[in-house]
Amino acid sequence: MNTNRTDISTALIGSGPELCNLLAALSTRSKLLHLNIIACIDLGPSPDGRTKELAGQIGIPIVGTHLEDLRRGPGPDLAVLTIASDDVAAALRGILPPGTPLLASPHLPLLQGVIRLVEENRALRMDSFRLKETRLRLNQFVETASLAIYIKDADLRFKKVNRHALRLLGVREEDLIGRRNFTVFGGSGARWLHRIEQETLKMRRTLHATGSLPIRGAEVHVKVTLFPIIENGLVEGLYGLVEDMTQLFESEQKRRQADVQLNETQKYLREVLENSRDIIFLTDPQGHILSFNSGAENSLGFSGGEVEGSAAHNLLVQTEVFSEMLQTALKDGHTTRYEVPFRSKDGHPVVCDVSMTLIEGPDGKPLEMVCLCRDITTRLRLKNDLIRAERLAAVGQMAAGVAHEINNPLAVIDTIAGMVEETIEDEMGRLDAPSRELLLNAMHRLHAQVQRVTTITHSLLGFVRKADPGIREIDLNDLLEECLYVMGVEIRRSGTRVVRLFEPKIPRFSSDPMLLEQVFVNLIKNALDAMAEVPDRESVLEITTNFSANSVTVRIQDNGIGIKSEDRDKIFNLFHTTKPAGYGTGLGLAIVHDILYRLGGSIRLASEPGQWTRFVVELPLQPPAPLRPDPSISNIPGRGRPGKDPFSGQ
Repeated sequence: MNTNRTDISTALIGSGPELCNLLAALSTRSKLLHLNIIACIDLGPSPDGRTKELAGQIGIPIVGTHLEDLRRGPGPDLAVLTIASDDVAAALRGILPPGTPLLASPHLPLLQGVIRLVEENRALRMDSFRLKETRLRLNQFVETASLAIYIKDADLRFKKVNRHALRLLGVREEDLIGRRNFTVFGGSGARWLHRIEQETLKMRRTLHATGSLPIRGAEVHVKVTLFPIIENGLVEGLYGLVEDMTQLFESEQKRRQADVQLNETQKYLREVLENSRDIIFLTDPQGHILSFNSGAENSLGFSGGEVEGSAAHNLLVQTEVFSEMLQTALKDGHTTRYEVPFRSKDGHPVVCDVSMTLIEGPDGKPLEMVCLCRDITTRLRLKNDLIRAERLAAVGQMAAGVAHEINNPLAVIDTIAGMVEETIEDEMGRLDAPSRELLLNAMHRLHAQVQRVTTITHSLLGFVRKADPGIREIDLNDLLEECLYVMGVEIRRSGTRVVRLFEPKIPRFSSDPMLLEQVFVNLIKNALDAMAEVPDRESVLEITTNFSANSVTVRIQDNGIGIKSEDRDKIFNLFHTTKPAGYGTGLGLAIVHDILYRLGGSIRLASEPGQWTRFVVELPLQPPAPLRPDPSISNIPGRGRPGKDPFSGQ
């Protein structure tokens, strides 16, 4: 009654979980056992209907709940009863065909053992298949991998080597099998690899190492991975994977060298930028200062900590100039502008030529702005001084011509004055005594003034032509009286009261009286002009003389309009004047400064705006020999910077 020559038709009879578990176990293993389940009788039946559900899934043709249901189909070759009941077994034998084997409850453990044995056998077959497949794939990988792979025994002799390793070493496999590292590599490379392999066998775990091996006459940098081979608890050998890292190593070496060179270049650049005397600072694309070099700190007076993070346009006198340049540089990558005034910490302008360059990041977006500013303040000052010097030279040439032209009519005037004197002497008898005396005094004054004008023009010519002064002994008090006499008309016209505080025992000293007269007349004239600007105040001119072991001192003080603090540093500069247009040339005090410098003297000032001004002249008892060079053609430090007034403590 078999439906298949190799399969046994089987009927399952029972109840409860035992029948359900047996049905579930046979449902996936029936083919392995060569069983064909044709009937399932649940005498229970199972309240959850699980047995019927499993039978339906398997496709068992006869499913019932009574033994009589077995009569609906052909008789089975084997019957399995899961319940221990003699009555059920006897009834079942009456329904089954004669001679049909019956596995009752006592025989179920045997059936379950057979099921487990079949399952284990099936698992072994699957494991064997997978192992073969894994070995095949492993062999394919070993032979085709771009790594040098080898197998060694416990004595660290080569047993197997892949094709890549043979190509790398340049040998045949039969020349390598059974040999050790020292006969293949030699030297320190062999000792290094041997030590790592011994450690792998000893520690019984995977190890990684990098080093170099001498292969075919060259040092090859490799990365080695070693796996111990352990069978039945014993170390039988190891697998070795060797990766050629030479190109990577050389690339890394080149990268490190490039990093070193880059670091050195950056260090050098930082030192250049930091020690540069130019003003160099970096900003972000929004114009905020990121760094500030020492040149900027020295030129502008700000420290890096004071300005970093702040808006860079605050450094400029005209803030909008920086904003315009920043936008241009962001657009075009670079921009320049000349003679841009910066604002120093002490308020003095610092004029610079400015260059701005954009630095972009790897993504092409603006990263930083480099601002290079060359301080040209001194150059502009020298340029302006040169222009003034050229103007002074032109004025000097003109003055020389004017002085020469004045001398001619002066000679005529002097001659006529002499003729008038002779006529007065001839007509003396016809003139009354008062008239005769008046005319003679007038002619005498005329001769004196002509001589004075002649002396002044000669001094002017000497100043222009750089003539050597005439040095002789001088009585300082007498010289000052002569100057007051020369300025007598203006003094009387202005109603100025002159206070003489002359030291009577001042020693005579050597200097040029004509040049000193020019100095003191200029200072007295300036004092009168300053006091004229305060008409509601009595004008008082105070002149004081003093001396020390090596010098004489003259102090000329007025109670006029005074000098503003911003003008004091420039009062001795050429062409600088505080007088209204048309009332001063700016030459007087510059000439005074130059004369005193040549004679070895000095001049200082102190002033209280609106109250008074004091000039202090100090002269040596003996001028330098030879005299100092003329400042108009020499760069004399300190010009335009008055010294401290020893009388006032200022």
